[in-house]
Amino acid sequence: MAETFLVAIIDQDREEQALAIAAEEGGEEGFVLHGSGLGFPEHMTFLGVTYQGQESVCIWQLEAECANRIARRLNLELDLFQPYNGLAFTLDSAALAGMRFVGGPARP
Repeated sequence: MAETFLVAIIDQDREEQALAIAAEEGGEEGFVLHGSGLGFPEHMTFLGVTYQGQESVCIWQLEAECANRIARRLNLELDLFQPYNGLAFTLDSAALAGMRFVGGPARP
């Protein structure tokens, strides 16, 4: 079974929907990082202060087929193919170095 990382970078308002989609497809365990200012254009300016919405980075370590299935659903159901809506993609864990994987040793 090939392990893959699924990464979704989305608006924080869509985080719960993304987590629900992943859970429906078997991606129940993952983690979420919150941030802002990912280079999207200004959302709004009020009294000279620019508001950049809050973003979420959701990451799961999954079997490759499951990760690809979830990424497809996220891209379609959250409309991530449209500009500035976010993105979802997979990373082959065999290509990553220096991380400790669940159930395995650290890689050089």
